[in-house]
Amino acid sequence: MEWQVSPAGRRFKKLPFAEADGNLCINLMSPNHASTKPGRLWQLEALRGFAAFYVLLHHVSSGYLKLKYTVWGLPFRFGQEAVLVFFLLSGFVICYSQALAGKEGAGVSDYFIKRSRRIYPIFILALLLAYIVNCLAAHAWVPVDFRQLFGNLFMLQDHPERPGWAVMPFGGNMPLWSLSYEWWFYMMFYPINRWVSARRQKHLVLGLCATGMLVNLFYPNSFCWFLVFFIIWWAGVEMAREFAATGDVTWQRQKSMVLLLGLPLVWYGIISWHWWQQGQPLHFITFPLVEFRFFLMTMVFIGLFFIWKKPAFIGFNQTVGRFYRVGAISYALYLVHYPVICGLRLFGGEKYFYPDLALRIVVVFVLAWLAEGIFQKWINRITAPLLKTRVARPRPVG
Repeated sequence: MEWQVSPAGRRFKKLPFAEADGNLCINLMSPNHASTKPGRLWQLEALRGFAAFYVLLHHVSSGYLKLKYTVWGLPFRFGQEAVLVFFLLSGFVICYSQALAGKEGAGVSDYFIKRSRRIYPIFILALLLAYIVNCLAAHAWVPVDFRQLFGNLFMLQDHPERPGWAVMPFGGNMPLWSLSYEWWFYMMFYPINRWVSARRQKHLVLGLCATGMLVNLFYPNSFCWFLVFFIIWWAGVEMAREFAATGDVTWQRQKSMVLLLGLPLVWYGIISWHWWQQGQPLHFITFPLVEFRFFLMTMVFIGLFFIWKKPAFIGFNQTVGRFYRVGAISYALYLVHYPVICGLRLFGGEKYFYPDLALRIVVVFVLAWLAEGIFQKWINRITAPLLKTRVARPRPVG
């Protein structure tokens, strides 16, 4: 598969993100459809859709079918790894969109408004959905845990297995733990990208990561965890920066970032080994082994990207590429699926166990489509006047 620069065989005017000689050149449209917005990389949309659908299957398998510790559930046990894919894609997309906007579209107010309107509206819907499902399950109004609610609204929620967590995701909607990381990654990206020279940025991010790891040894807390995992998100930024400049992503330019990721990998490897030496229990989903797993799998994913790049991503369109339409609703799908799949009972009795599951999945996709296709578009429309600039779109030649 050769990834072309422009749809329908037409060339675009020279743009920093559209000209390249390598085989990573991104087609701005799907090979079979023209529904992707101009300037949006449909392959990334497909990856995001695939990751969101995999997380859905992960929770169907472990939360509804109870297959987590069976051989049948083994292929779907890697939901946390799918979150790492989201982190890498998010770093890439945010950096790429800033490069596309240019200096005139990179104001702090526009950046904050765009990030806020993308994260918060559907996030608040997911909080409300979790509460409603809990009330339906209890057949009564459930008291609101306001500490947990406001902790989520201020993006402090985290997975309860992580040392120093502040509050749990509201209403038991566990996938919401990653939203706090995304939000604070956004907040850290802007000042670093705007006021730190490009060649020093990744080393500053490494310094933030090291600071978080050291402080967490003595006083584990949520903000230090944001610093620790920021370097994973930043790996996507470095890939986007090279792509925006050259139209390609190469091992030669990215290997230094991969080496930097190896430092926290070694750190948590040493801590895990020390725990093992002392006879303390180690589990793949808890500290410190889960942190070792995160950094290891991030490096594995980047390595797989370059391995697949060698044969020009052969088979992508026929596999992951099929999920590009799911990518359009992937954010809402990720946020709303857990309460419905694991908490919303639509039929009574074991007789309707599988029809209940099928209907829950339908409800999830309908809610995700309503949230993204109607509600989010309305939010974008009413907030558009608040933006000072608009992103320029590429114009076809001829």
